[in-house]
Amino acid sequence: MVSSSNRRSRGGLWFAAFTVASLLMLLASGTEPALQLKQASRQALEPVRAAVAGVGQGVVGLFGTIGEIDRLRSENDQLRSQLVGLQQRVAELTEAAAENVELRQLLGLTKSLNLRLLPVRIIARDPSNLSWEVGIDAGTDAGVKVGMPVVGSANGAGALAGTVVSAGSNTAEVRFVVDTRSSVVAVDQQSRALGEVQGQLGGQLVFVKVPITEKLIPGDTIASAGLSLGTQLRSSYPKGLLIGTVQAVQADQNALTQTAFVRPALDVQRIERLLVVLAFTKD
Repeated sequence: MVSSSNRRSRGGLWFAAFTVASLLMLLASGTEPALQLKQASRQALEPVRAAVAGVGQGVVGLFGTIGEIDRLRSENDQLRSQLVGLQQRVAELTEAAAENVELRQLLGLTKSLNLRLLPVRIIARDPSNLSWEVGIDAGTDAGVKVGMPVVGSANGAGALAGTVVSAGSNTAEVRFVVDTRSSVVAVDQQSRALGEVQGQLGGQLVFVKVPITEKLIPGDTIASAGLSLGTQLRSSYPKGLLIGTVQAVQADQNALTQTAFVRPALDVQRIERLLVVLAFTKD
């Protein structure tokens, strides 16, 4: 015999089937209740349909966003490359402008100074600044010799830079006047007091051995005197080249002489081009 629970299950299934069949027949008809049922079904299923549609649109939008990001990245790479190129061009133009100014000043010196001059470029430096010597790109093949003076441009005026201390066939070494081994007979262009300019540690200058009776005033201009030291028959330096400006003056302990502290006319740490004096006259 079939148990009572099985009979109840079969009864439930028959009832469900009958209910579904009735609903289908009702929906298929055009009666008012059928139309109301269809409308209610649409309203009930609308959130589900909207959610499914939203998911689809989100997937499409996601792929579109990824494509846009790739495009923007490509454009950024192109702009970054163009920016680097422009920065390089600006750097080149800046260097060219600075070089042009320096070359114009040196050209002016070759015309104004009654000296035979050889333009040279600094190609080597001591980064420690312990030795104030530099290498230049000309040597004996170009007429450069040991002992020749070297000048530079101080805002367009001829200034004493130093002297050649060694020379090879294509290069040479120049010792600046600020080196402690350098010494030049100089004159105060205002008072005409004579003395000796010597290099100091730190790239500074002092005007020494000046008689205490001479008048030295801060702001005075110190220039090469064109006179020799000791037994030399001729000075190693032309007359009238700027050396620096007096900053301060103090009496020496011997009470016979005084010392002036001089700011160099040339910024030897920044200068890039010089002129070697091949002869004291252009002839």
